[in-house]
Amino acid sequence: MTERTIHILLTRSGTWFSRLIHFATRDSYTHASIGLDGPSGPFYSFARKYRYLALPAGLVEEQVTVHRWAIPCCLYELNVSEETYLRLRQQLRSMYAQREEYHYSVLGAFACYFNLSLQRRHHFFCSQFVAGLLEECGAVELPKPPTLLRPADLCQLKNLRPVHQGELGDILFQGIA
Repeated sequence: MTERTIHILLTRSGTWFSRLIHFATRDSYTHASIGLDGPSGPFYSFARKYRYLALPAGLVEEQVTVHRWAIPCCLYELNVSEETYLRLRQQLRSMYAQREEYHYSVLGAFACYFNLSLQRRHHFFCSQFVAGLLEECGAVELPKPPTLLRPADLCQLKNLRPVHQGELGDILFQGIA
């Protein structure tokens, strides 16, 4: 059976929203993304659409770029079957093609902090999206519903292997990409 490698990227940027999440949770990482095309990206997540505005936010494609080099991160690998990989790719393509229908779930992120599950159609926060996509496509079994998973919880998923922990820019410069 052929296996493919996907990547989960956890980060903590310097945005006010990330600082607020970090202050409230004390988690090392406040954002989660998923990539199917290697550690240099692209990665997909639910986040701000414009660099200097917190809203609007929704499904975005993120690139690992040098201008964001000082952001703390942890990059994980997960081996999946070819069938699972193709399901992930198809689901991502489908969602990204309709990305204007998807929105960031501020209420869902807030509810997650209080360990309350809030599911709304076409609304996701970053770790809910990554965890839900992985579960829906058969890549992992989750210990709790995606609506209750914070980015730091993804570190505990079975079969995830850390391949880099440090600054985001080091992914580009240390030959990981």
